Amino acid sequence: MKNSLKAWLRAAGFEIRRVNRKARGTGNDIHFLHIGKNAGTQIGNVADQVNAFSSGPRIIKHPHHVGLGRIPVADPYFFSIRHPVSRFKSGFYSRKRKGQPRIYSEWSAHDEIAFSEFEHANDLAESLFEPGERGRKAWAAMKSIRHTSQNQSDWFSCHGNFLRVRPPIWIVRQEHFDADLRDLVALIFADTDLPKIDLGDDDGSAHRNDYTSTPSLSETAKANLSTWYAQDIGFYDMCTAWLESGGKF
Repeated sequence: MKNSLKAWLRAAGFEIRRVNRKARGTGNDIHFLHIGKNAGTQIGNVADQVNAFSSGPRIIKHPHHVGLGRIPVADPYFFSIRHPVSRFKSGFYSRKRKGQPRIYSEWSAHDEIAFSEFEHANDLAESLFEPGERGRKAWAAMKSIRHTSQNQSDWFSCHGNFLRVRPPIWIVRQEHFDADLRDLVALIFADTDLPKIDLGDDDGSAHRNDYTSTPSLSETAKANLSTWYAQDIGFYDMCTAWLESGGKF
């Protein structure tokens, strides 16, 4: 189909040229690399306020499927992180609710099987690495639910040295959200008199949910998740060390 379309365009006299995606950046836009379940809704709300009040750099919030490789190299970027064990629990229940109340996204057939077999996040985490059918079902469930199946480091595929080759302007930790976000805004708009920014601390605007009525993660569950997400825990620790070094490696 693609080749037929190209042939038709050439026959019609159109010139086909490959556009260098990385050359499209202007250096004026600041990109928010949106890793799922890392306070992205709250950051998006802040970005909307900043864009409305500032005539300076514009913050562009990308959808979840955009990784670092798709952001123009001429443009600066930032992203947010969260400890993988905490992110797992949030991601499990977010998908179990089908994204509600902020959005609605129907389950896939894979989701439906996963949630029919594992009612709670702790059930799934405790079943990881069990021998036999229960362990196989747990593996399948982990890889079926969107936010549990993805590592945060997946957004940096083939860019493993990004902190040295192409560092962000800052990283926002979900666990230190207010302080890190204020540091980010100060870095971007150091010479701009912005109005007071509402960080959206209420649960609705932050897309937060109360999990106190759900079972806590047991020590077995936490240990299993630490093994499952070992790669992502390394990523989280590396990003934290970069922040603590003042953004220098």
